[in-house]
Amino acid sequence: MSRHIGLPVWIFVLLFCAAPILAQTEKIAELVRRADTAFDDEDRKLALKLYLQVVNLNPEQSHAIYRLGQLAGSDEAALAWFVRYVRLEPDDAWGWIAVGDKYLRVGKVIEARDAYRRAAKLAPQAKEIRPRLDRAGVRAAPVLEPLGGVTGDSDGNRTWKFGLSGDAALRSGFRIGAKATRAHISDGLTAAILDEGLFRLQGRPRAALRLEAAGGGVRLSALGSSAWTTPEAAFRLRWNSADNAASFDFRVQRMPLGTTPLLVTNRAMRNELRLDGTVPVGPVRVRVGGRGADIETAVEKKNRKTQGDAALVFPIGWRGELSAQYHRIGFQRISRAGYFAPKRVETIEGGTYWEIGGDGRWSAEVDLGIGMQRLAIQPQNVGPWKPALRAWGMWNVDVTRTMAVKTEMEAYIAPFAPAGVSTSPNWRYASLIFSLVFRVF
Repeated sequence: MSRHIGLPVWIFVLLFCAAPILAQTEKIAELVRRADTAFDDEDRKLALKLYLQVVNLNPEQSHAIYRLGQLAGSDEAALAWFVRYVRLEPDDAWGWIAVGDKYLRVGKVIEARDAYRRAAKLAPQAKEIRPRLDRAGVRAAPVLEPLGGVTGDSDGNRTWKFGLSGDAALRSGFRIGAKATRAHISDGLTAAILDEGLFRLQGRPRAALRLEAAGGGVRLSALGSSAWTTPEAAFRLRWNSADNAASFDFRVQRMPLGTTPLLVTNRAMRNELRLDGTVPVGPVRVRVGGRGADIETAVEKKNRKTQGDAALVFPIGWRGELSAQYHRIGFQRISRAGYFAPKRVETIEGGTYWEIGGDGRWSAEVDLGIGMQRLAIQPQNVGPWKPALRAWGMWNVDVTRTMAVKTEMEAYIAPFAPAGVSTSPNWRYASLIFSLVFRVF
């Protein structure tokens, strides 16, 4: 008899325990329905709020997790949600496609390629996967890049440069590589040779953060003087906000000023520190920067070079800009080591920068400036304003899946260039570099 009485009691206990679970399940289902409706109505704020409530109640609700990836405010946040989704739904090819897309966006090309391969195995007939896999494969492939080019200036200095560089992708968005070049330098009377070997590491540990580091050695020799070898190094850290409106750029560099035989003979070196930053102010951006460099030679004391830069930038979309710029450069003292060291140089110019293409088989970057420049030769007063022009461009064309052609051009028509050193007050300069990029699959 007690057995017949006990059965309803156990049923009651089970129902009593299950009631909260059933209520929770119904609450989650209702939140999902409301969130989906907000998502379909493109009410992203409400949808985000509701899907987060769902995940707080059930951390394994994969549908809500996927939607949170679609609604995330940054590529890194979206990637974290999509990775969490495929852990719960490892057999969903479209989940792996989403993971691959975000890995590619944050520069982690090895991880993107692996995600697309996983998607291809799960859905071999899906047409969306093959183009993505090919694109990730191209970006993840090791690269060999033979290069050659020539530079020349109005003082008769010419440099022919040849070399080979290569790199390979690593996980976490990094690439490691090396570069070896030889430059033949001539001024029409004498000649010099500059041999350079560098190891390089660059990458994006975070979507907004880029690191570049290089180090190695340089051997320089000129007719009539003994050869010398010196270390060379560079480091750069760049941070950009998600909308690219704000940025910070920090650089340090040690390099030889081996652009003329006389500078090679006098063992001219530059050690430079540079800081630049951009902040948004309403619809425009304010960009300021500064540089300080010590120029060392074997024939005189260190000479300090300083530079200040300011610009008002008007963005056009996310690939172009117009700017009004001011630059001021000065040297501590006059130099007799083979480079021009004025007391002061001022440049006022209008500039424009554009990134073109990039989604297909070709891409280009163009940076142009036109304005006026004046300088003060030490120890004289500042002279009259003169026209100043500058231009820089780079073009990249994919000839085949395994080969691309890259061309880089730079030119100054100005009394003094805002970068590097010149050799006379009225200096003009041009550079043209070609390279072939071979992707090794």
